[in-house]
Amino acid sequence: MTGEPSSDEHRREETARLNDLARREPHRVNASWFTTQGVAALVEGGAERGGELVQAIASFSTFDPGDDPYGERDFGAFTLWGERLFWKIDYYHPEREEHSPAKWSIELTRRVLTIMLAREY
Repeated sequence: MTGEPSSDEHRREETARLNDLARREPHRVNASWFTTQGVAALVEGGAERGGELVQAIASFSTFDPGDDPYGERDFGAFTLWGERLFWKIDYYHPEREEHSPAKWSIELTRRVLTIMLAREY
């Protein structure tokens, strides 16, 4: 989206749409994925585990109002391989080490999705 959404509701909807793309097609929305050491150790169990983790995040759809109070779909919690995992999207300015001024903009935002074990939080 090149123009700025005209209302808070439209900005929230656009942020949620871009966050869904960050989970499903990160290359389309300037998103990067990172894992903590605990998650990396779990994924080392085999190539299929990496695919399972990607699929679990890409298909995630159980957004709880307590975890997603603004409806932006930027956090999720799920169980995989007997472990409780969290994922969280943060918003950064693409050329600086500061938060994005407009998380509803692809041009002004680099999305960073971090996957962690709940116990690492």
